[in-house]
Amino acid sequence: MVKQKKKKKRRLKISSVFISLFFIFIISIIIYFIRLIPCRGYYIYNNKYYSDEEILEILKLDDNTSYLLTNQVYLNSLVKKNKLIKKIRLQKTMTLEFKIYVEENRIMFYDTNINKTVLSNGEKIDLKDNDTILLTSKIEDKKLYKKLYTKMDKIDEDIMPIISEIKYDKNDVDDERFLFSMNDGNYVYITLSKMRKINNYGKIVESIKDQKGILYLDYGNYFVPKE
Repeated sequence: MVKQKKKKKRRLKISSVFISLFFIFIISIIIYFIRLIPCRGYYIYNNKYYSDEEILEILKLDDNTSYLLTNQVYLNSLVKKNKLIKKIRLQKTMTLEFKIYVEENRIMFYDTNINKTVLSNGEKIDLKDNDTILLTSKIEDKKLYKKLYTKMDKIDEDIMPIISEIKYDKNDVDDERFLFSMNDGNYVYITLSKMRKINNYGKIVESIKDQKGILYLDYGNYFVPKE
């Protein structure tokens, strides 16, 4: 009788192990196929220098991209060497879609002295766009050069396209004085410490109507029409 009981217990134990393994196998198969479920759509935000299609290509996202396996860390690893893209933020929706928020390094100006485009983080790239602001003066002082592109990053997006050219034009009062040539025919004197003032350029132009001349924002805030 004792031997029979031992055999019975052994059979029950083997049976329970088999059932557990079977369930683990089924669950693994289900998880495997769930992980393969593709993303159903993409929404790209805040991209200026790349189109939506180019962003998807850079991030290697397509109709077969796994919804579950794709993560923000992986996407940022793909743009690590891209100087124009600072980082990517990924948001997954309940409808199996991706919202991709792009944070870019802004283009500040094209330095004609080195034939490079300078970004807001100081990176220099081989890219020239016809709408990019031209820096025509050679600035030897590295601290002043860095301060220039750092301060220009404070200029609003709607003002940047109005500026066509920058020239270093210090005087006896200020070593950080610059002359901005505007696309509308006006000129603006400004010092780096007051760079944010140029964000009011649109309102100032409205007040002077159709007059052309020089706007002094370095000291004071006054306009001198052309003679």
